[in-house]
Amino acid sequence: MQWLRDDWAKTAGPVTVVRLLRKHPRLLPAPYFPSMTPRRPSEVLELTVALDYGQFYLTGQHVPHESGEALVQLLETAIKGVGIASSEGNEVVVVLSPHQNNFAMRLRIELWATQPPDDLDDWQEAFVTGLVVGEGGLAYESPTLAYETIPVPPGRYAAWITGRGFVNRGWPGSTTPGDAWRVRLWPASGPIPARRLRSWSGPAPTTP
Repeated sequence: MQWLRDDWAKTAGPVTVVRLLRKHPRLLPAPYFPSMTPRRPSEVLELTVALDYGQFYLTGQHVPHESGEALVQLLETAIKGVGIASSEGNEVVVVLSPHQNNFAMRLRIELWATQPPDDLDDWQEAFVTGLVVGEGGLAYESPTLAYETIPVPPGRYAAWITGRGFVNRGWPGSTTPGDAWRVRLWPASGPIPARRLRSWSGPAPTTP
């Protein structure tokens, strides 16, 4: 079936065109339909947090069986695996950073109504996982440092976790090396296994 020609539409008149499209909606080509992908998040939260020991945790909900030992197991899974690990229900997520530390790390949280556009090529590290958030919001934490509570509404989310601005692996040369992370959240129907999407193959620090 041919697309509706612009010159015919102009001579037929708007009423005739509308009637025809209602009867034969396939006459309207795909470019006429607006994209269903949102162009911007519904809410953005900008924070400055601290990272140490090359790792941070995102906790959306504390469950009775979770303990320090369970967190250690998640950390071991992330270290031996792909740099990220999640509890079975996505209540807790452990993420490894190439940098050993950053005591002024920028963290951006974005809330989206649906899956956001893919800009992963702009990031050095990228992961996907799920996060379930309870009434207390989302907690950011790194070993030996105070945690931050982030006012994310309760719900189950899919999450893209991305980082960039890395200079090497391990000691970055200062306590404020300038790397930044972003977490994009949008609604999900169930748990999502944690996996890596992009990996930065930067250099390890040189030995004096």
